[in-house]
Amino acid sequence: MNDIPECIKLALPHRVGGEIINAAKKLDRVEEIRLHCGRRATLTSLGKNVATPAVLTRSEMDSVLMRLCEGSVYAYRDTIAEGYISLRGGIRVGVCGRAALSGGKICGVYEIDTLVIRIPHQSPPLGKEIIDLMKEGGFTNGVLIYSPPGVGKTTLLRSLAVMLASGKDARRVSVIDTRGELAYSLDSPMLCIDLLSGYPKHVGLTLASRTLGPEVMICDEIGSRAEAEAICEAHNCGVPLIATAHASSVRELLGRAGMGMLHRAGTFGAYVGISRSGNFSFAYDICKREDADIAYLESRG
Repeated sequence: MNDIPECIKLALPHRVGGEIINAAKKLDRVEEIRLHCGRRATLTSLGKNVATPAVLTRSEMDSVLMRLCEGSVYAYRDTIAEGYISLRGGIRVGVCGRAALSGGKICGVYEIDTLVIRIPHQSPPLGKEIIDLMKEGGFTNGVLIYSPPGVGKTTLLRSLAVMLASGKDARRVSVIDTRGELAYSLDSPMLCIDLLSGYPKHVGLTLASRTLGPEVMICDEIGSRAEAEAICEAHNCGVPLIATAHASSVRELLGRAGMGMLHRAGTFGAYVGISRSGNFSFAYDICKREDADIAYLESRG
């Protein structure tokens, strides 16, 4: 069974690991393993949720967390407080439990009840349509890709990074990989890629645009005000950005303060909604910047 990485198999308790692995064998591709304390574990395959018989006890959930953290939960305390753990191979684990607060900010998480293990996959080349959009604009404006969670935005970004940074027309690509997910499959020595791993997005974007001389920057899941300000600065330096965000429509997307700032600055030449049309294929809903002006005005009421 190649869908579940060996490090994840080894982290699963023997009592329930077999049930999870057997359920995975019946699926075409496992994208997520969702472990719950006291409730059935589920698998996500091609966007559908499949229940397994496996129910983890509190001690089993604690042991999985300890194994994923290589014996030291303390070493991962900062990212756990932000809701995730990054593992080798581009695997991200979402973490949910009881939050400990200090000064109104989360300083720790305890009594972990849920672990969501996202498993990356190799894919054929995806996103030629998006690269064509950037070529039309002379690579002066970026593209913002949006969809609800779980559709495949990160997979698409990896493919775009590979296509842009390889071949006879390779461009210098800076990838800001805050959570260690994008790096999966970007290790070929033939790629013209600078990988900023673990940098907060706004820090990585600013550093890349000022010091690395990229022709394209790529990052996942933007949205904060600090990120918007860093993106505007990079845009003013003439560096286009391909990024993603969670949204179900352009109007919803542009109704957010940070996104509105980026739209007014002309950062993105197009907004592209994606939906699945197959195992490794997407349907694209392309909205050029001028057409998005209407949605922006509507979002402002």
